[in-house]
Amino acid sequence: MGVVTASTWLTLLTTFTLAVISPGPDFLATLRMTLSRGRSRGIATGIGIGTGTSLWTVGTMAGVVALISRSETAFFAVRLVGAVFLAGYGIRILASLMRARNDVPSESTNEERPAPSSEPYPAWKAFRLGFLTTTVGNPKAVIFFTTLFASMLPPSITFLEGGALTLVMVAISSCWFTAVALAASMPAFVRGYERLHKPIDAALGGLFVVLGAALIPWGTLFT
Repeated sequence: MGVVTASTWLTLLTTFTLAVISPGPDFLATLRMTLSRGRSRGIATGIGIGTGTSLWTVGTMAGVVALISRSETAFFAVRLVGAVFLAGYGIRILASLMRARNDVPSESTNEERPAPSSEPYPAWKAFRLGFLTTTVGNPKAVIFFTTLFASMLPPSITFLEGGALTLVMVAISSCWFTAVALAASMPAFVRGYERLHKPIDAALGGLFVVLGAALIPWGTLFT
């Protein structure tokens, strides 16, 4: 018999869902991938994000995430790696924009076209981006999952309940970001991106750099 009540399940999953749909690096990564590489690559990014969620849930229930949150050195390292990843991704977007300054946008009307880039982009790379964005690029999840699970889940949670919770969270995350990809791949969005891809990419690249810089524990670095 399970030890987690229905009300606990509802509260925990509602809290998690609200966190997932809040705009952040995962949302921006899915949005940009869909607009620049097409619907299928955006969906692959969303599935990668959902899969990455499993690391946080399993790691939290195994106690690994709690150990990281209690160690200043470990948490500092996690935040620094996340900052480098997000800022690096933003810089790559900006660098790509500079290189493609004189490119001519595609005139194709196919909704799956990778506008404005015509270079092939493997689905596994899109999946990897999503996976890394929600794991390496989201060190604040250490605190979120530790607090969420510690405050709502009993220590005696069963293996089956833990597995079910992981699967449901992965499904929620994957479904949401798949929905984001589907919405962003609508013809109106794609046409708008083709017209304004330079300022949009500049804004998204800048946002990733800012998000990365915000993760850097500046006070710790200079003490």
